[in-house]
Amino acid sequence: MSFDTGALLVFLLASTGLMALDLARKPATGEGATILYGRLAWLASLAHPLAAQIAESWHLQGDLTPFLAFDLITAAFVAAAGANRMPGGRAFLLLVLASSSAMTLGIQLMPGHSSGLGGPLMASALLCTAFIGATVECARAARLDRAIRRPATQLALLSATAAMVQLVVALSQASGTANLPHIGLLLAGAGIVWLALKLMLTAALLSLFTARRSEISDRLSRQLVEQANTLGSDQRVVTQAFYQLAGKTMVTDSAGRILFANADARRFLAYPDTSDITLEELFVAVQPTGHQQFRALFERPEQQAELLHIRMTGVECGGQTYHLMQLESLPFDYGMLRSLLVDSRDDAPHEATGLLDHNFAIAAMADGWYRLLAQVDRYAGSGLFWDKLRLLSDSDSEINHLENSMVSASVARGWLHMRNGAGLSVTLRKLKAPDHKLFYRVEMQLVDDVLQARASAPYATPAGRDPAR
Repeated sequence: MSFDTGALLVFLLASTGLMALDLARKPATGEGATILYGRLAWLASLAHPLAAQIAESWHLQGDLTPFLAFDLITAAFVAAAGANRMPGGRAFLLLVLASSSAMTLGIQLMPGHSSGLGGPLMASALLCTAFIGATVECARAARLDRAIRRPATQLALLSATAAMVQLVVALSQASGTANLPHIGLLLAGAGIVWLALKLMLTAALLSLFTARRSEISDRLSRQLVEQANTLGSDQRVVTQAFYQLAGKTMVTDSAGRILFANADARRFLAYPDTSDITLEELFVAVQPTGHQQFRALFERPEQQAELLHIRMTGVECGGQTYHLMQLESLPFDYGMLRSLLVDSRDDAPHEATGLLDHNFAIAAMADGWYRLLAQVDRYAGSGLFWDKLRLLSDSDSEINHLENSMVSASVARGWLHMRNGAGLSVTLRKLKAPDHKLFYRVEMQLVDDVLQARASAPYATPAGRDPAR
C-alpha cells in the first residue's frame, strides 16, 4: 500500500480530534477494560501513519512495512474492546506479540528484492488473519451482550472489511505485477481505504465507549433501585411488625412530636389523628411522675375520661434521638384527676382553672380562681359554681345560658361582665368517668388582661382570632 501525504495528515488530525472529544467528555480515571483496550487500539493505529507522515515530511529513506506490526496490535485491542476483556487471556496477547515480532524480524531478514514471499506480502497476510480474528470476536460480543450490540456489530463489519482490503493487497502483491500502472493505482486506493477504515474504527470504538458507559449507568441505577426497594421492603416489614406489636406504643422525636402509633395504641385512643402533634396536644393534661414517666388524661370521642401511665425510653438512631412510649391504663381516681387538672397547673395571672363535680359543685380550683374571688368570698373553694359566678358578675342571663347549655352540649362558652368592669371568658367542658358520672373542667380568662398581655407580646394576635381564647 502507498499513502498520500494529505490523506495521512487528515487521518491523524481527524482520529486525534475524535479521541480528544471523548477524553474531554469523560475523564480517563475509573473506567473499564473496554475503554482501556479501545484507547490502546487507537494509539496503535496511529503508529504506521505517523511514521509514514514523518518519513514523507523529512524525506527519510527506509522501509516502513515493519510499522504495520502496530496494526496487528490494533486488531487485537479492537477484539479486546468488543469483548470487554483480552480474548483468550494471556495466550492471545502473547500470540499478538509473537506475530508482531515475526513481522518485524521477518521483514528485516528478508532480501529487499527477492521474488516470491516478501515483507509487504507477509504483512498483508498477517493483518488479514488478525482482522478476521477481530471480526469473529466482535461478532461474538454482539450476540452475547445486548447493550453493545450495535457498536460491536459495526466493529465486526469494519474488521471484516479491513481483512478483505488486506487480502486484496496480498493478492495484488503476490501477483508479482506491482509495476503495472493499474496495480499501483489499486495499492494507492487501498492505502486511502485503509486509513478511512481505521478512522471509522476509531468512531465505532467511541460508540462502544458510550454504550459501555450507558450500560454501567443503567446497571448502577438498577442496583440503586433494587437497594431502595430492598430497604423499602425491609422498612415496610419492620413498620408492619411494629404496628402489630402487642402493647400500646408510640414513637416521638426529640421535640416530642408523635411520629408513629401502633395498632393497639390507635385502637385504645379511638384512632386519633396523631400526625405532627405533641403529647400535650393529644392529651387533655400531662404530668411528670418520675424519670421518663408521666401520667396523662385522655378524652375519648364520647367525652369519656381515661387515665394513662406513660413510660418513655430513649432510642438513638442515625444520630437522632427518639422516644419509645408505652401506654398503660390506670384505674380512675378522682385524686389523680384533680392532680392532673388542677394541682399540677401553673395558671397565668389572667387565668383560672378548676374541676366541678356532677352537680356543678366546686371540687378543686387552681390559684387563679382564688385570686378572682379573694376579695368577695372567703369560701371560694366550696359551693356551687353558678353561685360563685353570680358573686363576680350580674350577667344572670349569660350565667343561665351557660348552665342550660351544659345539659345537652359537651362544651359551653360564655362571656361575663364583672362587677369591677372587667370581662371574664368562661369555658366548661363535660367529661364522663368510667362509672358514667359526670364532671366538668372549667377554664376562665380575664379578657382585658389577655388583651393587654398580648398587646405587649413581641408578636401581634393574628387577625380574626378571638383574643380571649
